[in-house]
Amino acid sequence: MTLTAISCSSTAAAQTQDLQTPRLILRPARSSDVHDFHEFFSDDEVMTYWSNAPHTELSQTQKYLDGMVSSQWNGIRDFVLELKTPTEGRKKVVGKAGLWDGHEIGFLLSRSWWHKGYMAEALSALLPHIWATTSPRSAIVSETATGSAGEEEVKQMMVLDEIIADVDPRNNASLGILERFGFRKTGVRERTIETHLGWCDSVYLGLNRPDQ
Repeated sequence: MTLTAISCSSTAAAQTQDLQTPRLILRPARSSDVHDFHEFFSDDEVMTYWSNAPHTELSQTQKYLDGMVSSQWNGIRDFVLELKTPTEGRKKVVGKAGLWDGHEIGFLLSRSWWHKGYMAEALSALLPHIWATTSPRSAIVSETATGSAGEEEVKQMMVLDEIIADVDPRNNASLGILERFGFRKTGVRERTIETHLGWCDSVYLGLNRPDQ
């Protein structure tokens, strides 16, 4: 895996980075990704267990993507999946993966690329990157608070002891890949969210830091 720093904001907790795998580039989302995003966000099968119904308008996808682009985690813990090999004469975005809120993992892949190992390849780069760029809470709280308020805020943003997941129990593909990467079930709860499928249940999973 190659890590390449591409930008750094004075308000960001860390540099945004590209993560490279044999077939993918995991990079920050851009507003120009909207048409690629809409291809899978409008797909009924891809969106079956997503928290929202398939998008019927490009504006819905643009709103979602704008939120991802403006997030403090864009390119730090949350990434788009871009094919290294040009498709249709250009590099194509075929999915997303990351900790969308800094703690909870979520991922989505265009149906044309299912069953080819792409999401496993993405997670193989994503998870080590996240652990390498965060610290356990014990390491943060043991430090003497000598920095400014802004520096202390940055430290707290980089704390991560566990990655969590919330999955529909019927979503065997997502459960399978999470368990393959070491996630363990921590609980089950009924009727946690109402989506286009009606009321749905949740299986909760967690992955602890490997150095704890």
